[in-house]
Amino acid sequence: MNSTYSIHVYPFPETVSQPLFERFLFNETSHLKTQAQPGDQVLTFLLKGDGFTHARLVIFIVNDKGMSPRRATFGGIESYPEIPSETLLFFIQGVLDHLKKQGLTRLLIRSLPDGLNPELATLLHRTYLQAGFTVITTELNQHLPVNEPSIDHLLHNSTHRRLKKSLREGLHFEEWLNPDWAIVHAFITAARERKQRPMTMSLETLFASVTQLPNVFQVFTARFQGKLAALVVTVRINERILYTLYPADAAEFLDLSPLILVNAGLYQYCLTNQYQILDLGISTENGVRNEGLIRFKKNLGAIASEKHNYQFLFE
Repeated sequence: MNSTYSIHVYPFPETVSQPLFERFLFNETSHLKTQAQPGDQVLTFLLKGDGFTHARLVIFIVNDKGMSPRRATFGGIESYPEIPSETLLFFIQGVLDHLKKQGLTRLLIRSLPDGLNPELATLLHRTYLQAGFTVITTELNQHLPVNEPSIDHLLHNSTHRRLKKSLREGLHFEEWLNPDWAIVHAFITAARERKQRPMTMSLETLFASVTQLPNVFQVFTARFQGKLAALVVTVRINERILYTLYPADAAEFLDLSPLILVNAGLYQYCLTNQYQILDLGISTENGVRNEGLIRFKKNLGAIASEKHNYQFLFE
């Protein structure tokens, strides 16, 4: 196998030639630049063979710890479900051997949610464990499959009634083109404070990400008589997956269920733009379930899947 495949290590960034795998935003050079912090060492590992790239893994090294990603919802290995398991294991072991020589004590990997690519996620999970990783936390992720002309077939009866009510009362869904990011950030912060959840990005960090990643972030809203009732900031993971980064609503409009309308509108947007998955994100924190959030997404028709965080300890 070593004569067929070879592992290449590059200082970040590195262009991937002839990839055989599905690529995700969080491992692309443009996003990696937004993750990197002063003093980080970043290494790109590529598995090559027969003129193609079969796998990729980007590792951030901070002191004696490696991590993938540094700051993103997931990272880890990108490959394809048909890659032989022994080849993937060869790649992982090669990465670990290199990192051990760097003096690392541990490696943390936050992998993709199983539901985004079930066959690949199953292969990765099995191979990570075979290579000596352990699962340190498991999050619950939820997503909507976009495969029918309308979201109606997914909605719970109670959610469908609330959606009809919001439309009847005059709530309006639209994309917010050229959004005022200060207003967006303040709106999200207020909604999260009401739910006793911290804001995870400063305005400066959010604006820097939006600026550095054109055509990746969008804002979709529900408005009542022109007034902002709810919004969702989305992230384009790739041509197949749209991710909801920040959903937020205003307390004064909760009786109109504006986030239901925004998600229904997002489903239609995904359908029009040929996305297959609307990723609603995790509904747990460090493995602890948020039952209200889980129920809200389930009533939208969301499918639940696991999202594993792995750790490898170097001897």
